[in-house]
Amino acid sequence: MTLIDRRTFLGGAGLAAAAAVLGEGAFCSARADKPVNFSGWVFKPDTVKDYVDFFNKKHGGQVKYDAVPWATYHPTMETRAMAGEVVDVMYCNSANRERWVDNGLIRPLDDLPGMDELKKKMAPGNLEAARSRDGSKVVGLPYFTSIFILMYNEPMLQQAGIKAPAKTWDELMEHSAKLKRDKISDTPYLPNWNNSGSGTMPQFLSDCHSEGAGVFDAKNRVIVDQEPGAARAMERWQKAYKDGLVNPEVLTKTSSTDTHRLFWTGRYAYHTNHSYYLKTIAGEPENSKLAPKKARMAMYPGNGQTHMFTEWYTINAKTKVLEDAWKLARFLGGNLNGDWYVQRQWCLIAGLDNAYPEMYDNPEIIQSYDRWVDLKLLREQYKKGRSINAFKEPWFSEYDSKAIAVVHNIIRGTSTVPKGLKELAALQKSLA
Repeated sequence: MTLIDRRTFLGGAGLAAAAAVLGEGAFCSARADKPVNFSGWVFKPDTVKDYVDFFNKKHGGQVKYDAVPWATYHPTMETRAMAGEVVDVMYCNSANRERWVDNGLIRPLDDLPGMDELKKKMAPGNLEAARSRDGSKVVGLPYFTSIFILMYNEPMLQQAGIKAPAKTWDELMEHSAKLKRDKISDTPYLPNWNNSGSGTMPQFLSDCHSEGAGVFDAKNRVIVDQEPGAARAMERWQKAYKDGLVNPEVLTKTSSTDTHRLFWTGRYAYHTNHSYYLKTIAGEPENSKLAPKKARMAMYPGNGQTHMFTEWYTINAKTKVLEDAWKLARFLGGNLNGDWYVQRQWCLIAGLDNAYPEMYDNPEIIQSYDRWVDLKLLREQYKKGRSINAFKEPWFSEYDSKAIAVVHNIIRGTSTVPKGLKELAALQKSLA
């Protein structure tokens, strides 16, 4: 299913008008006898169902939950909205959130009870990301936050006589070439070049940041065609692919989940992906040959900077059960239960980081993370995390989706690096 472009969505079901009427309304009491509809993309849906069951029993909720496949989640939710269906609480990724704000699908949260307290608890970078494009209102509560990291296969490096993981991109390429030459690994490097919104473009941002390159200027215009660091990153990607250091299968994967499962096999030396995937790689021996803790994290190569982002819980602007919808959102993305129940469980179960720093002082969290990652190193990597404001532009989701094919053409060598980078700048300009 393809993404509905913003022009079509703006005209659909009178959502823009609904924003003006409902998006800024005062908080009012909801009827307790009506159910709350809640949808999210597929990620551990049984765990989410457990949260919903807990909420319904402890907090008197009547939440109905359904999970939609990640690849079609956002267009599915938009189609359902245009058909007049109201899903009261929804996941929304950063690439689509501002479109949903502009199109009137979701409402701001600042006027709701307890929001001011949650703002004080959030890390500054996450709070900034939670605000709308003009900075005037908060439009989502954090589902989780993540950062791209470098992971390495420690036994494979030791087998090759490599004493320490790569600190620079040149070293990573040299290590990969040696491992291939010595027939230790056919394709030693596993970058996250999958063709979903969680793969190629976040990877592109991470590697550009690590080269000191800006991707967007202060006005959120794409400037990679003017950045030598972006060209260096793409030349490296092109060479890695041409030299057979990367498994071409990664370009056809449809999710980061599918990509990281390749690393389970132990056939690769280096992998770049979202931090939480290291939990299954290094912490689940029933799935991964690199558990327990045979896969490790290293600081991202280059200057150490990498892409950081947050995903969101949002409330439908047309909800008729605002009080109960907000109660559920605070349970999921805040601290309604008083013990950060959902946030803490996501840390323990899936290694999903969150926007509330006090979580990482919890002894239970520290002990859990120690089974699969150096938590101190991970928190240091977060200090090098760079978020972007361009995701708040109404054109961003369309750009982010269409840019994947352009970058894949660069990787495969069907487009030169200068030509491809110019195409990215032209693509953004055509959509703005």
